[in-house]
Order: sequence, then structure tokens, then C-alpha cells
Amino acid sequence: MMTKYAVVEQSAPNKLPTLKADKLTLETVHDWENTCSMYFMHKEIEAKDQVKMIAFRMSDPHLHTWYLAQCAMLDAGTFSKYLTALKSAWLETHWDTKLCKKVLGSQQSTRPFYEWALELQNQNALLYGNAAHLSETQLCNQLEANICDELTTLVLRAKLADTLTLKQWIEEVKHLDNKWLEDLALHKKFAKQFYKSSRCTTSTYHAKTSSTSHPNATSSTHLEPLTEDERTLLVNHQGCFKCRKFYIPHWSKECTDGAPEASSYKMLTKADAFAAKPKTDKQTKTVAAVAPMGAVMPSSVLEDNSDSEDDTCVAPFETAHLIWPCHLTGPSCDSFECVNALIDHGSHLVLIDNAIVKKLGL
Repeated sequence: MMTKYAVVEQSAPNKLPTLKADKLTLETVHDWENTCSMYFMHKEIEAKDQVKMIAFRMSDPHLHTWYLAQCAMLDAGTFSKYLTALKSAWLETHWDTKLCKKVLGSQQSTRPFYEWALELQNQNALLYGNAAHLSETQLCNQLEANICDELTTLVLRAKLADTLTLKQWIEEVKHLDNKWLEDLALHKKFAKQFYKSSRCTTSTYHAKTSSTSHPNATSSTHLEPLTEDERTLLVNHQGCFKCRKFYIPHWSKECTDGAPEASSYKMLTKADAFAAKPKTDKQTKTVAAVAPMGAVMPSSVLEDNSDSEDDTCVAPFETAHLIWPCHLTGPSCDSFECVNALIDHGSHLVLIDNAIVKKLGL
């Protein structure tokens, strides 16, 4: 349950004030003193009648009983003595010492100077009439000794005159503090903008570097899911969806190779699938490579000084080349290669150009 505090009510300065019932605080007693003094001044109440005039305006039953128990002594005294007795009876013990300690121990810290200075003046005002109350000079010294380090430097550089009143000194320091806070806010703004711009520049640089160094690599440390094209390639070439390898003797559930590293992974292509295709004996067999030529019958060539009975030279028997434009493919090709093949004329060898063998990956 929240504690309710007593409040002072007064409809007009020439009307009797009322102290509403609830927990009494030093601030409430201070308000009660001010409103009562204002009423006494407007109504010109004599000092001997002042306590009796406002005593029954304390609506709290405990305060009312307290007054009745010692009304003779309180009525005979002054309003100031009545307030002293009220504070002694209803405020916490040693309230003045505790408040004075709070004033002397207060520091500006990160708060704006003027806000802190007003708070300290209000607290010191509650000690008015008490021995712990600070004079203007003492309060000025207290403020100067407890401002933040940055403001201390500015005040020392400003060399403020010693003849300034407390009000004047506070206004000068307030101006210096406001200027420093404005500069600080401006520096923070520039620092924030610089930080954002540097992050954007760094991110752009890394993105460009990554795309240049690894054009097909993923930009994240997380392995991206297979694309539809990759899945089709793996299905058509006996691949595994887990290790993403072609022509392997296991399924994804039985895979022990594990997923590839995301940082070095490149998207699967047809070339990868053809490169991984196992070589057959026929494909890996080494063959001779010669250029296409016409078929010539060696027996039809006669050399000089031959033992032939006939010196007549017979021309070689030849036929026209039969060319067949065909399309070939192999493990190293993504598409078909157009090649002009010479149809066999009865040769006991099947010959293919060595450049074609390398190009097709045979």
C-alpha cells in the first residue's frame, strides 16, 4: 500500500489554511509554515493569537490530540516555537542532521547543473532557522566543490568574479553547462553518424571482396538449401542430398560424409556431374590419333628398279571420301560437339583425333 502524505490547502491568502490528515513530512511542515504566515500577514493577527488561530485547522486526529494535550504551553508561546515543537514530535529523529548530510553530500554527477542547483537550494531552504542551514556563500562553495569535472574546468577557465551573488554565479555556471551540453550532444551526433557510415562502408567492402573471391560461394556461414536445379542434377546423376556428391553408392539417410562446408561450397553444375561420372574401360582405353586421310591400295604403287616385267606405271586406286557430320558428347562436355567423321572404307582400325579425345574427356 502506498503511503499518503499530509497536504496543505488554502483557497485564498486571506482564508484560513487547513492541514489535511496523513503522514507529516518536512516539506508539508514548510508549506504549513508559509501559508499560515501569509494568512497572519493578510489578517494582521497578533503574535499572541497566532497559534490559537490555526491550531484547530489541523484535521489529523493525532495532531489535534497532541495540541490539546499541551495547548496551554503552545498557546502561550510564539508560532515559531509551535513549529519547533511540531517538528520535534512528528518528524523523524535527527531530521535536520540527516537533511544537512544529504545537502553536503550531494553531487551534480550527470545531471544538468541548473536542475541540481535548484534541488540543493530547496533542500537547504527546509533547514532555514536551523543551525545546519547554509548561507549563500556556504551554498555557493558547496555547489562549486561538487560540480562535475568537465564543468569545473570550464568554470576555472571563465574566471568568474568573486563579487557575484549566489543567483548571479548560478546563472553564469548554467550558461557554461548548457554550452558544454550542446557541444557534447553535437559530438555524439557526429560520432553516431560516423559509426553508421563506417559500418556501411565496411559491409559494402566485405560484400564486394566476398563476391570477387568466391563468386559461387554462399555469403553466409549457414549452408543454403539445395535449389531445384541442384536436386534434379543429383537425382539424374545418382547423387546424395546430404553430402551433395555425384555417383556415390549410398542415400542421404545412410550418408556418413556429412554436409559440405558452407564457406567453400559452390553451387552444383552439369560440369560437376559429368566430371564425377565413373570412366568405363572402353572410355579410358588409349587410342592412337591420326589425321583423316584417303584409303590407298599399297599394291598399286610401283617403285623404280622394280622386277616387274611391265615398265608401265599404274595409277593408285582411289575413291571419294564419305563424310558424316555427327554430334558427339563425353564426360567433360555439357552439350554435343559437331564433328565431321570419315566413314570406314574397310580399315581394320577405328581412328579418332587426339584433340577430340581430350575435349570430350574420353
